[in-house]
Amino acid sequence: MSNVHERLRRLLFLVPYVSKHPGVTVEALAKALNISREDLLEELDLLTCVGRPPFNPDDYIDIYVANDRVYVDLDQRLFAPPRLTAGEAAALAAAAELLRPSTGDALQSALTKLEGIIPPAARERFRDMFRKIDASADAPPALGPLTRAILERLEVTFGYASPGRPPEPRRVRPYELLSHRGQWYLQGFCHTRQDARLFRLDRMEELAVTPTAFQPPPDARADVPNPARGTSEASVRVRFTPTAAPYVKERFGQDARPLADGGVEVRVAGDSERWLTQWVLSFGGEAEVLEPASARAAVARAVHASIGS
Repeated sequence: MSNVHERLRRLLFLVPYVSKHPGVTVEALAKALNISREDLLEELDLLTCVGRPPFNPDDYIDIYVANDRVYVDLDQRLFAPPRLTAGEAAALAAAAELLRPSTGDALQSALTKLEGIIPPAARERFRDMFRKIDASADAPPALGPLTRAILERLEVTFGYASPGRPPEPRRVRPYELLSHRGQWYLQGFCHTRQDARLFRLDRMEELAVTPTAFQPPPDARADVPNPARGTSEASVRVRFTPTAAPYVKERFGQDARPLADGGVEVRVAGDSERWLTQWVLSFGGEAEVLEPASARAAVARAVHASIGS
């Protein structure tokens, strides 16, 4: 076995190379590295252990051999860094702002790195767009402790007020957080109801993270509500371009009506102007409100406000 320096050099070479040549044979890869097949397989085994203690496989790098060929699914972008446009970077920055209560000091560090990968010519435009981002009102204080409880797999307790009822004490195993139509929800197993439940964060009070640990089930995923099947009337008609159509079809299923040009059209509830405008603008010009006129005007106002015109 060669020295540590040579081995580290090979490991750093392996992941980008396999990412660029998915399915490369073990023999070809060993030849490219000028090592034996046995040494290559040993290097690949070592790479699967890259991660956080206790070093579970696939934590950071999911590299594997199948049918004598090598693949990598989770390469953490160990090659040239992305070159985001000002708009793409602003979208990421907006998402980061939304999660500020759970990020702490890490957010500023992430934003600094984000700005660093923007092409210099677009950097000033990004700064101008970022100064207009204000998502702090959408982030409830409970987001931070609930995020920690989910990551550390600790049960939580809180009082939960259902419509028309006084707060009821709940003890919950938190599985996942999601944002839908301007509201944050917690999905988890409720000991009180002995069933999986979805809780609105703005209806929680006296939230506490307990020291009681749990193991979530493998299928602990929240069913994201379909906006076209809400309780309020679906009164706003929105058209999507062929570019956005695949995502909308997946999201809305049979409620997405195909159009002749390859796009789709859906109807959603329009009872929340704030949510509607944010949702439509999130498609970056690939969505258009067709009716009613009041909803079109609301989106137009939001566009003018965002670009400062």
